[in-house]
Amino acid sequence: MSAAPDLARRPALLGRRIGAYLIDGAVALIVLLVAAAVLGGISLGTEGGFPLIAASIGAYAVAIGWFFVYSLMQGGGGSIGMRALGLRLVRDSDDAPLGFSRALLRNVIWGLGSAIIVGMFSPLFDPTPWRRGWHDQVSGAVMADIAGHGAVVAAPATTASGAGATTDAGATPRTGIPGPLGKPASYPAPYPAPAIAADPAAEPDERTVISPATAAAAPPAGVISFVPGVTSPGRPAAVPGAAVPGAAGSGAAGPVVPTVSAPAATPPAAPVPPAPAPASARHPSVLPDLVDQTRLSTGEKVLARLAWDDGATQAVYGRTLFGRNPVPETGAMVCPIRDETLSLSKTHFELLPAPDGDVDPALWVIDRHSTNGVVVRRGAERRPAVPGEPTRVRMGDVLEFGDRQVRIEVAP
Repeated sequence: MSAAPDLARRPALLGRRIGAYLIDGAVALIVLLVAAAVLGGISLGTEGGFPLIAASIGAYAVAIGWFFVYSLMQGGGGSIGMRALGLRLVRDSDDAPLGFSRALLRNVIWGLGSAIIVGMFSPLFDPTPWRRGWHDQVSGAVMADIAGHGAVVAAPATTASGAGATTDAGATPRTGIPGPLGKPASYPAPYPAPAIAADPAAEPDERTVISPATAAAAPPAGVISFVPGVTSPGRPAAVPGAAVPGAAGSGAAGPVVPTVSAPAATPPAAPVPPAPAPASARHPSVLPDLVDQTRLSTGEKVLARLAWDDGATQAVYGRTLFGRNPVPETGAMVCPIRDETLSLSKTHFELLPAPDGDVDPALWVIDRHSTNGVVVRRGAERRPAVPGEPTRVRMGDVLEFGDRQVRIEVAP
């Protein structure tokens, strides 16, 4: 039985469609739970005579059977939820019920689309009031409201799935632009083609002629072809299409503007490129493994020279902080030390010159509360430095800290 034409042309609102789907889902869940409870009770009552796995398979079989029953109801008078809310599935080509085969195809497409999540939101992609999802478009279905809710609109365009349904010969083709309710939208009448302007060069008499005073006051604008000092001076090219007063119509010559040639400009001398800086100035070495090329210079004389365990040497000019990554301090220089075994602290120790008035060319070393400490080795004697207190070091002493060591060589 087909619905009335005016009722079949009312698209179902999304809220009512979701409500009908929730009702049908609740009914399907109840059917599955009842089947599982009955079959599970039989399995428990027979104490294993009816296996539990067979009960589970039977419950799923009931759910699959209900899926076919649900599709049959949708293709006919509507499912339980659709009947409760006054909805019905009809074909997009006419107002006939959708039928079992198309309803089954629609539910299969809905299940596949819901598996990738996007299919559940496909009705939102349709800009028309019918909100047809992928499952509706494939099966050639529309969800109509037969309860009288909403406005009557034009039926959607027939899709390729609705084979055999053709458009009436006298009907006006529908467009994607929404128009007034119940009336197909139409395009406005086309505008006449604009007239093509004639070539200005073919009709010189109709062009605007500039007076001589204006032409002399405003120089012609064109491409800059002369730059003093770069291009050779010459007479600028005439502007194509420029009107010459008095050239046409009469033989009398107009006022002639004298042409003054630009004086030859002496090209500026090319600047002499600066001499390339030495490699050491362009790429100053700051790596610990190139510490022999590092100069911590403050304008003072060399206080000491350090000989590292890897063969590198380094000059010390003042108070210097040593460690894996020393924290800069005011009045002190920093020297990062390569530490592959992580045996050094960030600021492990510092070297500073002897106090003023001390005639002994010596240095002081202060352990900055490091983890592995600092040991001063003088010959066969090894003496650990007290953290936070200065310890005198002399020429030839060896500082041992973590897995590294350095020899102190005081400059003369």
